[in-house]
Amino acid sequence: MRIQLLLLPVVAIIAGAVCYFLGYGSGTKESLLEKDRRGLLVLTLGAYQAAEATNWTKVQSFLKVELLGFTRDYERHFGVPSGTNSFTKRFAEAKVIADRIEKQMVPVSSIGAALGSNVTVEMER
Repeated sequence: MRIQLLLLPVVAIIAGAVCYFLGYGSGTKESLLEKDRRGLLVLTLGAYQAAEATNWTKVQSFLKVELLGFTRDYERHFGVPSGTNSFTKRFAEAKVIADRIEKQMVPVSSIGAALGSNVTVEMER
């Protein structure tokens, strides 16, 4: 009888520990994904700002698309960050640049109109 009374709390503690570590592991995976996306965004922002200062047109063009994609991807997955850390400031800079880049891009619908009526533009997702 005493062994059963001692065994029940031990099993409960072990079960609690297993559940905790399983939950902690899944939370860590998501935060690693967010950390990776933040890193890509910050690196691309820095490269874009450096290319902008040197006026390398081809590099700027490539980085514009990358910065726009990484910014929208982060925003779609994690939302706009809030707080006082350095990433919040960098994300705000990247978002302003991404908004400017997006305004300068030509919409796909206008390409079809410019090519004529015998051309069909199809987009797959």
